[in-house]
Amino acid sequence: MSKLRIAVVIGSTRPTRFADKPAAWLLEKATGRDDLALELLDLRDFDLPLFDAPASNAWMPSTDPKVVAFQEKVAEYDGYIFIVAEYN
Repeated sequence: MSKLRIAVVIGSTRPTRFADKPAAWLLEKATGRDDLALELLDLRDFDLPLFDAPASNAWMPSTDPKVVAFQEKVAEYDGYIFIVAEYN
């Protein structure tokens, strides 16, 4: 049986974010599992444009090489765990 490839996505790019800590904890807890292969996917590692697409990708596929590279990376996984901020 092959391992499920799961991306642990850090959904904040702020310098003061806390998401690194729970992401590291999750990756540590998953170490040694023989059914999952978790990989950190940090939005800071992708220089993505912010809301500048002419239309949704459902209607007009992106031509920005940075966005296409991100889409191809995301497509490599079987599932996702998102670590996101909660603001009150």
